[in-house]
This record gives sequence, structure tokens and C-alpha cells, in this order.
Amino acid sequence: MALVLLVTTVAGATQSVSSRTYYRQGNRYLIKKKYDRAIEKYEKAIAVNPDVASYYYRLARAYHCQGHHERAIRHYEKTLEVDPKYSSAYMCLAEICCERGDHEKAMHYNKLLDEKCGKDSETHFNRGLIYEAQGDVDEAIDEYDRAVASSSGHFEALYHYGLCCAKKGEFEKAITLYRRAKKIRPYDEDVLVNLGIACTFLSRYNDALKALLVALRINPFNMDTRFHLGKAYFGTGDLDQAIKQTMEAVRISPENPEIHFQLGLYYNKKGWTDLAEAEYREALHLDPDYIFRRLEKYNRRQETVSNLPEEEEKMP
Repeated sequence: MALVLLVTTVAGATQSVSSRTYYRQGNRYLIKKKYDRAIEKYEKAIAVNPDVASYYYRLARAYHCQGHHERAIRHYEKTLEVDPKYSSAYMCLAEICCERGDHEKAMHYNKLLDEKCGKDSETHFNRGLIYEAQGDVDEAIDEYDRAVASSSGHFEALYHYGLCCAKKGEFEKAITLYRRAKKIRPYDEDVLVNLGIACTFLSRYNDALKALLVALRINPFNMDTRFHLGKAYFGTGDLDQAIKQTMEAVRISPENPEIHFQLGLYYNKKGWTDLAEAEYREALHLDPDYIFRRLEKYNRRQETVSNLPEEEEKMP
């Protein structure tokens, strides 16, 4: 009898180790983005031990990364059958719904997350993402604010909070949030570029240059960095550098009418009217309605930035 128990115990231990081994192998393949191999290993882990929620979750992640949403959903839901408090599964289900444009269902999963796991910074952050995707900036700001209040070092929440404030024209607040995010990740390209853009809007051209020049060293092929560097240089009175950076932006994104039009403005300031006209024509060739949209954008700025008419004289 003792021998039977010993054999059973050893066999059970071997089975458990085997499932964990398959799981770890799957994780290694997932990191390397070898999703088919990862799926194969996770399925073997589940076949050995079907009662571990993380096995189903990782299998779902592999399908999710491949873009197989239906299979991913099925295995995220299986994760929750095994462990109803597996918070990441709710977040990923909400993410898929957002990708599909089904924001109502995404919010449903977030509410389930609240009920099963309680509210925390990650819950508020994910709600904020859903509201932001819906275009409800005010609700998104409320959720990001709660996420940051719950976890002051939540980088993504700080960054998206800043983006939403910038969308509302609240550039001072956006700058504060970007700087807080920058303290956490000093060399994050997106934060640096958006910090530079916000500083440019408030005519803080030297601060804009500091942020954008660091972003340029990180990635010299970012069109936004080059384009807004041009604006910042123009704000400091360095028209030659404004032209140089905007020409680089054109090389990176030659199909963008806004860049051509902006370069035309700089050429016009320089007195190179023939070159300016060529850029204006190219902008209109790429988008015949561009001028009308630019006027609409200008009018919206007037509503959110009180000193914009003077800015326009300095920064075309």
C-alpha cells in the first residue's frame, strides 16, 4: 500500500513538473514572438494540467498577438472560469473590444473587473483608455486622474492624462504630467515629443528644443520630432534651422500636406517666393481641402489658446 502511494505521488509530481516545463517553454517562445510554437507548448501544459488559469491566459495572449481574436476571447474566458479574479484576462478582453470598436462591451468587462477584483489604478487606467477611444476626453481625464491618485508612478496613466489635457488645450497641465512621466522614463520618445509640442504651443521654445533634441537623438527618423523642431526653431528666430528640420520632415513623410504648407510659410518668410508657391501647390495637390481644414483648426485654437492670434504672427 505504501509503495502504491509512493508511486502515485511521484507520478503526480512528474506530471506537475511536466506541465510547468511546457508552460516555461511556451513563455520563452512567446517572448521571441514565435507564437505557433508557444501555442503548441501551452496546449501541452493544459493537456497535462487543465486547472491552471495562467496556462489559458498565456495561450490566449499568443492568439491575441497573432490577431486571432475569437480564439483569444475563448481562452481568456476559460481563464476566468478557472480563476474569476484573474484581472489581466478582464483587461485583455476589454482591449479586444476596444480594438473592434465595441466600447460598450469593453466597459462591461471593466465593470466585471471592478466587481471581482476591486478598483485599483490599473482598472481606472483601462477605463480611461476606453473613454479616450470613444472620444470622451472629460471622462478619460477623470479615470486617469483616479489612476494617478491611486498610483503616482503609473507612467502610462500620466502620459495619457497629458495627451487628453493637450487635446482640451490645457497645455500647462499637460506639460506638468509629461514631466512627471519623464521622471519615470527619461528617454521615452513619445513623452519627449509631446512635451516639446506642448511647450511650443505656449511659446516656450527653448524648453521645446530641449525635449525635442533629446527625442531626435533617440530617433532621427520621427517626422513629428522634425516637424515640431522646425516650429520651435522658428519661434526662437532661427529660420534656417526651421527650414532645415522641416525639409527633413518632408523627406520622411513626403505625402503629408501640412509639412509642405509649413515649409512654404518658412520659404515665404525667407523671401523665397517661388519655392514657397511650389510647396503650397504640392500641399493642395496632396489634399485640395487642406486649406479649409487648416482654417477650421486655427479657429478651434482661438477658442482654447487666448494668445493665439499673436502666436500665429510668430509661428506660422
